[in-house]
Amino acid sequence: MQMAVAISYFHRKIGPIVWHSYPEEALTDEEKGHLADIMDQAYEEGFFMQKFGTLTSMNYYFEIPSEWARGNKELLMISLVLDSFPQVGFEKPIQEWAESFANRLRDKKEIYKAFYNTDDSQVSIEDHQDLKEFSENIRFWLKELYWVAVEVVREKTEEEKWAVIMSHPQIFKVIKKLSKEPMDLEVLNKWFITLFPNFELTEILKELEEQKFIFINTIGQDTYVLLVRDVNIMRVPPDVIIDLEEDSPDLADLTEIYINEVRDFFETYTPTPLDSLSLFELFADPKVYNVISQLREGPLPKEKILSMVSDTSSKAYMKSLDLLVNKSIIQEFSYSGEFLYLLRTDVVLTASFPEYLKRLLPRDTKGYIARQRSHKPLVAKEIEENSEKLKDDDLLEKSNYKMISRIEDEIDIESNHDENRKMISERFKTLIKDPEEKKEKKKK
Repeated sequence: MQMAVAISYFHRKIGPIVWHSYPEEALTDEEKGHLADIMDQAYEEGFFMQKFGTLTSMNYYFEIPSEWARGNKELLMISLVLDSFPQVGFEKPIQEWAESFANRLRDKKEIYKAFYNTDDSQVSIEDHQDLKEFSENIRFWLKELYWVAVEVVREKTEEEKWAVIMSHPQIFKVIKKLSKEPMDLEVLNKWFITLFPNFELTEILKELEEQKFIFINTIGQDTYVLLVRDVNIMRVPPDVIIDLEEDSPDLADLTEIYINEVRDFFETYTPTPLDSLSLFELFADPKVYNVISQLREGPLPKEKILSMVSDTSSKAYMKSLDLLVNKSIIQEFSYSGEFLYLLRTDVVLTASFPEYLKRLLPRDTKGYIARQRSHKPLVAKEIEENSEKLKDDDLLEKSNYKMISRIEDEIDIESNHDENRKMISERFKTLIKDPEEKKEKKKK
């Protein structure tokens, strides 16, 4: 979703105009003209939404006291412009921040001077410094409002949604427990209570079922919980290193530093469940995810990363950056006189059927299924014709067979975990290819 923020004011000669927008190139002159028309139709202070073309604007019209304007007040409008209609519930936080922005301007004495130029008749030489200072303040506050809106309005990616779910230790433990085999609900509940006495397993299973992570199946008087979406997270070498080496030969020295940093990490790295949980927790934080997304494009100056967030949240953001450094996700280093952050390890989330469930999948379209433990084949037709003769284990398998058909219709998961690992291995081989091979490539 693309967005921009803008502040408009009523010019005493021209009428409503967009005074400033951020990002500065995000809105065309025609779109700014639409915002001016919207302001011209506003007649009382308040929040409202307006659609024009393919865009939607969320606007707050207000006034601030002014010694230079007619009626001793400046008429202003703050707008958040989106390229699609916002989801239900976004209006309230945006309205609150817009009202806070308006109050910020009202509380700043003589802030109205920002909307005047040095050649206006009201402005004296003594006012020039105030005009510059107040103008910079409003532009900066507008940028703050933009990044606040980005964190709320931006639609989460699939991997972010998975990370939010898996970032809770109690859910993480349940998923890992169920990844080994289906479990009787009563047995699962007893195990869960011993580890997490302050949480309700029923609520967790409800959420996991809604998100299609699990399937709850009742056989007679027994209820079984089966994991059908096994989400894993792993560290991988960043793709951007290869892009830098191939597309930016002038940055060969930077690329070499980058490769060494990544290689040093992976030579000693050993995946652990604790590391996986930490990675899920990091990816569940929108601020952290924004940083990682930016660094996937290449190293960034420290100042640019900090400019991505509001001033009020920059301290918390620095803590996030320090945490990412401590977790060896990013690395800070000095290059050509400036401090850069680079992505030391990227992170990949994968979703697949758990291994035990893969063994239950039909071997062909007719429906061969494997026994859970013995791997003895059982034909689907045999299940249907002799169900009254089957033992308890076979009845469970019969139920699983029917359940699999339902799961396949409801959930779209590629069982590509092995393929992902192979891809990662090949990518890493490319990253740390033989130095002699590099020399030959340069000669050519």
